[in-house]
Formats: sequence, C-alpha cells, structure tokens
Amino acid sequence: MTLLFLNLGTTELIIVLPFLAFMFYSLFHAATNMAIPGTHRLIWGLLILAVPLLGSIAYWVVGRKPAKATRK
Repeated sequence: MTLLFLNLGTTELIIVLPFLAFMFYSLFHAATNMAIPGTHRLIWGLLILAVPLLGSIAYWVVGRKPAKATRK
C-alpha cells in the first residue's frame, strides 16, 4: 500500500510517523505550557516548526520548565 501523492509505502510510514507524532506533541506541549512566557512559547513553536526533530529535542532538553506545584 502506498500513499498516493507522497509515494510512501508502509515501511516508510512506520519510520516517519513516530517522528511526526513527537514533533506535534512537542508543539502542543510548548503551546499549552503555562510555565513558559508567551513570547518564549511562540519562539519554541517556530523553532519546532522550522527544524522539527532538533527543535523538539531542544525543547524537551532545554526549554521545558516543570509546572509549579499547587498547594493543597
């Protein structure tokens, strides 16, 4: 089975889909992480879109700040 316009087979899709999922999850996390200021979220989003794999890895290693713990 090939993807009609991209000429990708099943093997290629199995290889590419985890990277795409990682990129989209990183983009979603960067956009919704309230521990990061708004301009930094925008910069991380643009970096993840411009250089998907390296931007995603850089976000998880450097840019992600843990959410602050709430008091009970």
